[in-house]
Amino acid sequence: MASDRPTLPIKQLRTIVAIAEQASLARASQQLNLSQSSLSRQVAEAERHLGHRLFQRGWNGTEPTSAGAIVIAHARRMMTAITAAQRELQPPGTRGTDLGYHLNWFLLDAVDAVCTSGSAWGAAARLGISQPTISRTLAQANAAVGHALFTRNAAGMEATPSAAILRRLRDQLRHDADRIPEMLGALTGEMTGRIAVGLLPFSEQDVIVQVFAHILRDHPHVRLQGVTGSYAALTDALRRGEIDFIIGPLRGGDASATLAERPLLDEYLTIVAHPGHALAQGPVSLEQLVDHSWIVGPHGTPTRQYFEAVLLEHGMTPPLQICEMVTFPLAERMVLESDAIGLLTYSARQRRALRTRLAVIQSDFPDAKRQIGVISLKRHAPSEPQALFLKKLTATLAQST
Repeated sequence: MASDRPTLPIKQLRTIVAIAEQASLARASQQLNLSQSSLSRQVAEAERHLGHRLFQRGWNGTEPTSAGAIVIAHARRMMTAITAAQRELQPPGTRGTDLGYHLNWFLLDAVDAVCTSGSAWGAAARLGISQPTISRTLAQANAAVGHALFTRNAAGMEATPSAAILRRLRDQLRHDADRIPEMLGALTGEMTGRIAVGLLPFSEQDVIVQVFAHILRDHPHVRLQGVTGSYAALTDALRRGEIDFIIGPLRGGDASATLAERPLLDEYLTIVAHPGHALAQGPVSLEQLVDHSWIVGPHGTPTRQYFEAVLLEHGMTPPLQICEMVTFPLAERMVLESDAIGLLTYSARQRRALRTRLAVIQSDFPDAKRQIGVISLKRHAPSEPQALFLKKLTATLAQST
């Protein structure tokens, strides 16, 4: 019957796929040649119909929610099926119209009804509508595929192979669309949401992987993201709601008034070099150290500020040749691959294990430690998955350090 409709209009599913693929409402608008306001309305209508939010702001732009990921997976299968049908329908060497733009459930139902009944009046009776409405809809279908879907004969209307393609497509699309509410229903009682963590360089980053692995095992519908970046980039993303936390060296009194810092562990400044480095043979002075190339954090980081302050206090000019690495593994790799010496921070556990891969340089460079912790927005109320992440992170660190 005409009231028996799949869950979402095809145009909304098409819009959802475009936004997911482009990760941007603006880029999806250009792809579909529709206004952003039109796309926004379509997504809002889909969200109201399904009772779930489908998109949120994220590090890479517009990203799906837990429910959105389910809808996108089925919508993408449907759009792929429409593209495949379009290739079948258009003659070789010709360029057809965008079938996905023209299709709707009523058009597909009308084609199916004519195929079943063999006539326009029979299809109208089957769908409970007027025959002129069927005739107009068939004209739209013919225009969408670029040729007639039926031929007339004494008995009524005979389906062409193209009509059979559309009929088969309709059944496939309905199967996928009708599964969406069922799959969304499976989220009931399950933990959903997002944990998006920005990572600044620190030696215990593997702990984040361990915590993510535990959550992924126990709560497969929670979306997990770990991104690296500079302090400025990550704090901007935190304020925009693109990530939920930052983990790394804390700024203490230098932190913005809008940010809250929660200490987790201490890491210690350590001068390292590749095994066999000339400076690794015995204690060296600051004068010997300063003449070498260095691998230190970028300008503005606590480690870089401390490094330059120490040298200036001793009347030395900070070296000009400094290699800046934003990620901890890359910094260690650069130390291994060059004669430069690195100033990195390590937890007590990582410092004990450090000698298995790098040489620790003994010198009169002052000892110092940095607090590693969680940075969030003040008055940020963690969601259920975010609170779980913080709990597991604290427990995992307590076991490993």
